[in-house]
Amino acid sequence: MAFAVLALAAPCGRAAKSTVPAAKISVDGAGMLRDRELRLALQRLLATEVKSSLDANAIEDAAVILSSSLGEEGFQKPHIAIEATLAGGGRKSLVFDPTFANPLPRPLEATQVRFKLKPGLRYHIADVAFDGLTVMSIRQARAFFRSDSTVFGTARNNAYSPSRISRGVDALVGELKTRGYAEADVRARSEPDDATGRVVVHVTVKEGQRWEVSAVRFQRDDGDPVQLPPTKPWLKKPWSSTVEDDVREAIRQAYYAKGYPDVGVHVEAEAGEPAQAGKPSDGVKPATVVATIVPGSSVKVGTVRFTGNVATRVNVLRRRVQLAPGDPLNLVALERARYRISRLGVFESVDLRYDPPEAEVRDPVFVVREGPRYETNLLMGYGSYEQLRAGIEHRQMNIFGLAHQSRLELVQSMKSTNGEYTYTVPELFGESLDGTAKLFGLQRREIAFLRQEFGVNLALKRPVRATNGELMAGYTFQALRNRRNSLSTQATDEKQVNAASVNLQLTGDRRDNPLRPRHGYHWSAQIETADPKLGGQTTYQRYEISGAYHSGWGAGRWFHVGLSHGVITTYGSDDRTLPVNKRFYPGGDNSIRGYQRGEAAPRGPDGLFIGAKSFLLGNLELEQALTPNWSVVAFGDAVGTAVSLRDYPFAERLYSVGLGVRYQTLIGPVRLEYGRNINPRPDDPPGTWHLSIGYPF
Repeated sequence: MAFAVLALAAPCGRAAKSTVPAAKISVDGAGMLRDRELRLALQRLLATEVKSSLDANAIEDAAVILSSSLGEEGFQKPHIAIEATLAGGGRKSLVFDPTFANPLPRPLEATQVRFKLKPGLRYHIADVAFDGLTVMSIRQARAFFRSDSTVFGTARNNAYSPSRISRGVDALVGELKTRGYAEADVRARSEPDDATGRVVVHVTVKEGQRWEVSAVRFQRDDGDPVQLPPTKPWLKKPWSSTVEDDVREAIRQAYYAKGYPDVGVHVEAEAGEPAQAGKPSDGVKPATVVATIVPGSSVKVGTVRFTGNVATRVNVLRRRVQLAPGDPLNLVALERARYRISRLGVFESVDLRYDPPEAEVRDPVFVVREGPRYETNLLMGYGSYEQLRAGIEHRQMNIFGLAHQSRLELVQSMKSTNGEYTYTVPELFGESLDGTAKLFGLQRREIAFLRQEFGVNLALKRPVRATNGELMAGYTFQALRNRRNSLSTQATDEKQVNAASVNLQLTGDRRDNPLRPRHGYHWSAQIETADPKLGGQTTYQRYEISGAYHSGWGAGRWFHVGLSHGVITTYGSDDRTLPVNKRFYPGGDNSIRGYQRGEAAPRGPDGLFIGAKSFLLGNLELEQALTPNWSVVAFGDAVGTAVSLRDYPFAERLYSVGLGVRYQTLIGPVRLEYGRNINPRPDDPPGTWHLSIGYPF
């Protein structure tokens, strides 16, 4: 489930009202919503709020903007009529000529201007033909000019405009040069059909020969003490702007570290003869990369200063800067300090300048703009089980001027009441180790029982660059209560158990987009160990791993695979003190979708639900895009559960298949799905509908 967030902010002040009546603009003919968008854009660009009238130049500028906007949408021959209410009284009807062969009459002063649009025929790119392209597939190259990734390739999605063709040419040239074809040349010619709006684009490609880096040579003054980077990583690579930037940046960083902030680096490639002289079409040109270095003067650090920090203590900022007066002015270290200050999360902006800009000793000056001290948001969400959720979130930033933060969240749904208060201390130990303390309380009506949990959590968290995720370790003390649980287990279940545990979690994330993944993968592994020696009453070990993989499958199609596994053991004790709250209850819109939340848990002889000690969940989805925002999904889910570890990994298996539709939003997809159960148990539903927000796995 995802939340929609609405920020509540108080107005900062009121602008003084102008006594001059503002000129008025209106637009008709592009549709109600589009008319409004165009009108607001014109008012903003022409600053009509401070003008009492519009002259001929301003009216023509507005017409050009409208014509250009319609042209980008494929309407290449729009008709724009203008009705002007003159400043001196009277009205005048005009027609805009985009060639300016017949400009608007001068002088002209209008207090009201109405643009009446007739967009006309929408031109669209129907096909793209290539000549001379060999180093990449036609499908890959066509994607630079038109979209074939949806079932319904509408004219709007592939609207034709000269600028779109120009962007496609530039993108194709850029891709070829990235692959080493430094001499690539691409030309495009369009053939429009004025009767149907179909446009066929003919693209002629001259690839040339591929350039490959054979050597890297540095040119600089003799006796220069800076150690240059090794050249081996660039050898045998295709020559491209990426390699050029890498060479330049590596040299700059070497000089920055030694206090040369003004170093200049010019990088170019000199191509030799093809390696296979007898086969010019197949030959590879060896390229010698020449880097010319002008180091500039050596510069030292003066006094590190900070401005704009009204509430933030100076020592909080100073600890993030590892340079002292007299050290070499290392731009890399100072940019890292700027990043660390930004990472505190209490500044809207952090800028860095040097005073004076050019001298042998310069003061680094960090210019910060503090964000609001308080922020309150309304939370809204929906899930098939808990249904409507609403709540409030209140944040307090920069507490005590130490960049500490707190977050209070209160959420009420149709099935649960939840509250959390979190206090965060950034960089508690070291540069990237943050500390948090959390108080929490939860009451939720589960399928099997009424869950009640209250406690405190202390945790340390740090990012892990190797996995693009994070590592978190913590301690949790919580009171776990259950009421109205299954008759099959209530004879041995404790009604309330205090659990004290240590937690360790490691995550990795290589997805292209966490809200709408199309490629990549992510995973997590978590261990929770409870023992009376930690201050509680129960002993258990809970292990969970999960992951998902996403990849394309043709144009506009993707497949998604998810796998989750959990097991709970009670080494050193028995099941009597194992809290009901810690067992596994699979099912729901993010689990096996033929069931509501918890309905896929094992059942006892009385038909009531029993929490599992082990589960294995698999999800497979095939997604087909219908339009840029709409897609249809076919899925299959399977789960295996075991009440006892004697039956590990599972003793019972359940399967669901289904279909769904999704609409992409800023906070993730809105999902409507129906899961049909293949082998339902006697008391199971035949299937379940789910309406939710957010990606399932």
